[in-house]
Amino acid sequence: MEEKRGKIQNKKMTINDVAEVLGVSVSTVSRAISGKGRIGEATRRRVLEFIEEHDYHPNGIAKSLAQSRTNNIAIIIPDVKGVVALPFFYLCMCGVNEVAQARGYDMFVVSTSGKDTSQLKRLIDNRKVDGMILGSTYKEDVFASFLKSKGIPFVAIGSLDDEEVVQIDHDNEGACRDLTSILLSRRWRRIAYMGNSKNLLVDEARYNGYIRAHRDVGVEIDKSLIFREEKTESAMRSHVDELLGKRVDCIICQDDAVCNIVLDELRAQGARIPVDMRVASCHNSKVLDNYPVSVTTLRFDNTEIGRVACATLLDMLEGKEVSRKTWLDYEVVLKESTK
Repeated sequence: MEEKRGKIQNKKMTINDVAEVLGVSVSTVSRAISGKGRIGEATRRRVLEFIEEHDYHPNGIAKSLAQSRTNNIAIIIPDVKGVVALPFFYLCMCGVNEVAQARGYDMFVVSTSGKDTSQLKRLIDNRKVDGMILGSTYKEDVFASFLKSKGIPFVAIGSLDDEEVVQIDHDNEGACRDLTSILLSRRWRRIAYMGNSKNLLVDEARYNGYIRAHRDVGVEIDKSLIFREEKTESAMRSHVDELLGKRVDCIICQDDAVCNIVLDELRAQGARIPVDMRVASCHNSKVLDNYPVSVTTLRFDNTEIGRVACATLLDMLEGKEVSRKTWLDYEVVLKESTK
């Protein structure tokens, strides 16, 4: 900590500097200075003593913080090119923007590619935003780690194995567990699982739900019916052809993008749904509405998750106490494809 103290001796101190040196969040420093919001007495005293030690007065800092507020937030989304993936982020952004505007904030959209954090760094270093919303989460999430290191308030849409990060998510594992349980209750014992490799935590949650549903009823899973690491569309199509020859009862698809490929390949092979093959998807979008047969899906309110994420972030910025983990509900929608 002494090294960090030395680095800021010769420059104008900011709230980010105070938070970084003390190893606390920006919102914690803000609450200590303003006297508003919940904060431990020991932490409050440590922040105020640090400020006094450096000849800065709490009221002056609070005033400068108020003047430097941008009333801008940013939502971070991956570089999405596929038409199937776009609806989720579009609806999510609509929810974020709706709440942001109602509470006097504007929204920036930051599109990321790979693990490049340079755009985020520019926004933070130039003090363009007050906080950020992480639109998706990965197993090894460089963006969450980067935002934590910068001390900027942020909320993650999705789950992370990090209790310090505020997270808003749908219960994807529970939803897929319920869907699989319903199919197993029909005495279908050869249920395949089709996915692809995107390293997203939501995909892991859905697969865990599929596994847990089988364990709940003591049904052993045939591992030859599971395909989760496919990186190309041609590989997935090949596996669909393989499953047609294995007399499986149903194919559960990881998401609507995978389901769209599965449906298209079944149609190309002349397979009738649900006569020759039943199909279900762990996520719904309007893309699946275009298929001639209505598809059994899990339905999530993607606009609502954006609203909740934005409201939670703005509450954080105002020094209010927020839940570390918020679960949103889902609906199992049974349609013609699993009759």
